[in-house]
Amino acid sequence: MSKIKITRTFGPIHFEDLDPHRFEDLIRELIYDYKEWQSIEATGRSGSDAGFDIRAYEKNNKVISTENDNNEEIIEFHPMEGNLWMIQGKREKEISPEKIKKILKDIDSNNPPYGYILAASANFSKKSFDTFRGILYEKGVMEFYLWGKAELEDMLHLPKNDRILFTFFGISLISMKRVKTTEIRAAINIKNKLTRAIEKSGTILIRDLNDDSYPKINEINRLYQNNSWYDYEVISHHPLGLIIHIQEYFAYVDFENKSWDYTDELDLIYHQRENDNDELSELYYEKQKLIKEFYDFLPRKFKCKMSIYGLLKYSDIELVDDKGDILYDSPHIYVNYVNNSIPFFKQFKCFKLGFKEILLTDEYKRVPIFPEKFTKYKNENVYRDKRIIFNELSLRLFQDLKIDTICCDSDTYEFLNPRDIILVETNKSQMEETYIQITYKTHELVKDYYRLTIDQYQLKISIETQLSRVPDDMESLYFYEFNRIYLNDFQ
Repeated sequence: MSKIKITRTFGPIHFEDLDPHRFEDLIRELIYDYKEWQSIEATGRSGSDAGFDIRAYEKNNKVISTENDNNEEIIEFHPMEGNLWMIQGKREKEISPEKIKKILKDIDSNNPPYGYILAASANFSKKSFDTFRGILYEKGVMEFYLWGKAELEDMLHLPKNDRILFTFFGISLISMKRVKTTEIRAAINIKNKLTRAIEKSGTILIRDLNDDSYPKINEINRLYQNNSWYDYEVISHHPLGLIIHIQEYFAYVDFENKSWDYTDELDLIYHQRENDNDELSELYYEKQKLIKEFYDFLPRKFKCKMSIYGLLKYSDIELVDDKGDILYDSPHIYVNYVNNSIPFFKQFKCFKLGFKEILLTDEYKRVPIFPEKFTKYKNENVYRDKRIIFNELSLRLFQDLKIDTICCDSDTYEFLNPRDIILVETNKSQMEETYIQITYKTHELVKDYYRLTIDQYQLKISIETQLSRVPDDMESLYFYEFNRIYLNDFQ
């Protein structure tokens, strides 16, 4: 299921926050440029308005020509005799067709105004519009308009009415637009600067804009702390910002059953801070060794790394120091931390298998594989009197580090179990003896063992060389996965 995308929008305008007289003032402001008026009168504020909340006269541009008794043409023109308009404002939540009939009773059918506007903070139905139109048409009104809540909001959103919107509701869309333009301009400048500093990929130092403790590091009492600066690897540029490799962990994935797990005990990403600190480096090494006591003995087809990437938007970057300093000579990026964390716009996880990455989607289900607490395991058996014997070609591949799985068609090595250590028969001296530790064993069909292997080509060469033949896909073979170890590791 995809995540709901949150968008920014403006809520409805709260006309109900205005008192009735203030609502009339709003309507009067909106009609000022609706027609070319000679005068607009706020008659409703007196209380006895005779049905007129607002009375307005259009400018009179009509010239009346008459003749007197001497047959002389007389031209009459009076600027105050323009068309009369009647404007009513109703700050009500609901106005039914019956209520409209009641409101329109104030109009004199014998002497109707030229135009009529009913403006209300309600939403009108089709029946209400039809009732309004029918009554005014019968009364002889020449122009008439019914403005509901939607029409009033449309008017207030027009740029020419932004001043009115701000006066009555404290909202200015033009000011917001100017702020948005400034934000976009700043983001473009940040993007251009980072594009010059980091063409495709590279290292950056992300710092908290509000932190002034850099470069002082508090006493470290555990492997990782939430700090106000950290160096990260930029993987690539994105149209919206930088794709950053945030974390990487030991993980497990079963692609057939769509299950996965990982341990967040140790971040595998190189950080200069840990590497430059002897105490942190030692802690890092010890914790990694402890986790690998478990991780190394998972079936190889299920082992992977969990990479977590984040998108840091250009618009969320406040400043860029593209030169860095003597401690971190990579670009320094300043952001406003949110809850003591970098404000990544979006994060996503990938299974990393060699050079291949597969996106973690909702179809995968997390299952408990890694323990909550890692402990040191005891090696089972160390075989010095028994040895792994490769044929000549296989031994050459083994010495070239191109074999990591023993394969045979008999149970010759069935006595071996995971964590057992055994010597490999080579032509080297005792000081150069090579030991391997079994990490996983299985007896299964060739096609099944191949199916989830990352590098099938190299595995096939290894198996065919050890067997001195090409095995059938339906043939059942013994497989022993192993790691090379040194004598000091188990003495």
